[in-house]
Amino acid sequence: MTCSVLIRATYAANPDQLFQSALRFSEMAEAMAGLASYEGFPPEDTASQGDTVTVNVTFLRWIKMPPHTMFIETLDQRNRLIQSRERSDGIERWDHRLSIEASRAGAIWTDSVTIEAGWKTPLVARFAGWMYARRHRRRSAIAVRVDMGGDVIKT
Repeated sequence: MTCSVLIRATYAANPDQLFQSALRFSEMAEAMAGLASYEGFPPEDTASQGDTVTVNVTFLRWIKMPPHTMFIETLDQRNRLIQSRERSDGIERWDHRLSIEASRAGAIWTDSVTIEAGWKTPLVARFAGWMYARRHRRRSAIAVRVDMGGDVIKT
């Protein structure tokens, strides 16, 4: 069983600059501060197509998760698109497509995530929707919309 989560965040920002920030692992760590910390990001800090990065994630300073592996399958600068294939013990599939497009307000950042985690899939998908929305709020998005297979949540 798989679940899809679609998160759309509106920013008053230049789409090219926003995409460049999305390529930095340190930016993701900053957006997750207070919720999760990461060990194992590469020292060059910027994602590149073909990279495989395995990180240790700790939630709330004491809940250690199994190592999480991210394969950067596609990184298209011109179209502001990243496609990663991710997984960890208990999560067979976490496919993440990140795209940023120009809008009247500045930019729309879209995260499309497909999750497969056995019987935990609906719970993991709910957590993913909440987590991505939190990241966007911490990044100062103007508006965030989460669509979880028909359930739409505006934050």
